[in-house]
Amino acid sequence: MSGKGVREGRAGVSRRGLLTGLGAAGIAGAAGAAGLAAAGLIERDTSAQGDLPRELSRGRAAPEEGRPPALLTPTPAHVHVVAVDLRAERPEQVSEQARTVLLLWGEQARELHEHGLAEIVEGAPTQGLHPASLGITLGLGASLLERAGLAERRPGPLADLPEFASDDLDPALCGGDLMLHVGAEDPLVVSAAVEHLLGIAREHAVVRWSLPGFQRAAATAADPSATPRNLMGQVDGTVNPHPAQAQFGPQVLAAHPDGAASWMEGGTYVVVRRIRMLLDDWFDLEPHQREQVVGRRLSDGAPLGGDREDALPDLAARGDDGEPVIPANAHIRLASPERTLGARMLRRGFSYDLGWSGGRRQAGLLFTAWQADPRTGFTAVQRELDEGADALNTYIRHEGSAVFAVPPVRENQPHPAHDLW
Repeated sequence: MSGKGVREGRAGVSRRGLLTGLGAAGIAGAAGAAGLAAAGLIERDTSAQGDLPRELSRGRAAPEEGRPPALLTPTPAHVHVVAVDLRAERPEQVSEQARTVLLLWGEQARELHEHGLAEIVEGAPTQGLHPASLGITLGLGASLLERAGLAERRPGPLADLPEFASDDLDPALCGGDLMLHVGAEDPLVVSAAVEHLLGIAREHAVVRWSLPGFQRAAATAADPSATPRNLMGQVDGTVNPHPAQAQFGPQVLAAHPDGAASWMEGGTYVVVRRIRMLLDDWFDLEPHQREQVVGRRLSDGAPLGGDREDALPDLAARGDDGEPVIPANAHIRLASPERTLGARMLRRGFSYDLGWSGGRRQAGLLFTAWQADPRTGFTAVQRELDEGADALNTYIRHEGSAVFAVPPVRENQPHPAHDLW
């Protein structure tokens, strides 16, 4: 499958050129409609599309302050995260292939956001569909910098994650040179975009792992603004910094004003985890037992002892029996900022359901955590969950893991790191 106007890869690409290509790809993620970053509100398109919701009529909005499409609100109903490895072996060849792939993806992402796949690929499966708020975000793995001979440019936050007691990782489901994060309101739009982007890069890159995910669609929700639930029936994603809040920047966006990692100034880091849920065991529990494991009510997501979902958990509260209202090993207690030295991150969780394999259910959570530094965000929280013997660990298995650097998106200019590479 090939698109109109796709340029062939260029030979003799320098290491510096790799980040230039990454900037081009990041800029591509900026194309789309304005207004989606506004507090999750659904705007109406007043153009020729008539009364079609804005998030369906076109691609993702131009990111505010360099933010990639994956950080915009509202969160898409469908995503697909793909990690690829470049086929080359020698550092200079790795750099050349990386630049080629990023330039291809960057150019096509612009077209996809602006026009949709059907307008640039004849016979595309998305004929008759709008872009559906399509958003494409690219990430850079530590393995790429190492393989391209750029280990000295690797930012500290891109460090490998430590081993955790809850890990049951499959190496085939971990890592990757590049990340492709595609989200939209329609699953066919996501699927077709992923197929197209991987198809044009097939000569240079091979898929290492991929995982599609979904949330409930806003159209089927009684309250589209309500926090979604995961496959365990729990409200998932309550305590999250919002893009409109002042603390969003320090908690989510990277600060590298000087030095070798300055190419990531204003970008973000994402931890991706494939977490299989043991749903048979989970639903064998009584509802009140499930609430004790997580520390929140099933009915409305409020912390135990609280009156509403966004109430602060009272970790000191005790019941008539003298026991903590929120159990000592409850998930929300161990993950609380009070236990993790104030660790915060933007958690975007999506359910995945791949059916059954060998009689075992392959379903769970495609967990993405966007943060300024995984060492003080995800790692701090996960370590506390380990050390505190998180009650939820009995019912989940962490089977896949990766960390990617997501550079800032700058309109009409290359990635800042091109001057340093």
